[in-house]
Amino acid sequence: MGVCAAFGVLAIVTTIRITTLYDDIDDLAEHWSSPQGEPGGLVYVALGDSAAQGLGSSRPETSYVGLIAQQLRDETGLPVQVFNLSKSGARARDVVETQLDALRALPVKPDVVTVCIGGNDVRGFDRTQFAKDSADLAAALPPGAYVSDVPYFTLPWWTAESNEASEVLANALRAKDTKVVPLHEVMRSQGRQALFTQHAADLFHPNDRGYRVWAGAFWSRIAPDVPSLVARSRAS
Repeated sequence: MGVCAAFGVLAIVTTIRITTLYDDIDDLAEHWSSPQGEPGGLVYVALGDSAAQGLGSSRPETSYVGLIAQQLRDETGLPVQVFNLSKSGARARDVVETQLDALRALPVKPDVVTVCIGGNDVRGFDRTQFAKDSADLAAALPPGAYVSDVPYFTLPWWTAESNEASEVLANALRAKDTKVVPLHEVMRSQGRQALFTQHAADLFHPNDRGYRVWAGAFWSRIAPDVPSLVARSRAS
């Protein structure tokens, strides 16, 4: 097979894999459309975009939301019920205008809230608008939420924008009572090879291995609060 033919086959296979990947959007939305897990213990609410939905994972349980929920069960010994209010394609403004309203409308009070947003804002990045959206988001989040800065983009045409967006969001979050998850730096520290080892076929969303990295970044901030989570649950 010639070089051109080989690249042609590779392009076709990649296109098929990406198409299959995006076919999962509706399935993930259906999965998370109702609470998952077990009531009677901790309530975990996830806000964000397609990464919070778990696009690129082999199944919802291996997304970072699924992994955090399981780690909460393992470390606290309590049931965990997950309300995943994220939506594929969401931007920071969507969390402010839609997802936080859904959070406030829940019939239960959350014990853990995670937020990962900004990846979609990087494409066509507008610093002024994103700074406003970030400030509004930080002001509206419930106290103690675990909020990541913007994911690191290994693809070179988005690296600078993701660096800038991450700085803008992190600065807004530090001014409020939120717990900033250093996802950007954790991802950057994985090296350039992570583009091929920790991403799905579109080189944009994480795969299972990548989501383990994301979950680890969040867990580094959640873990110190596990004793207080257990104590509050027992007292309620």
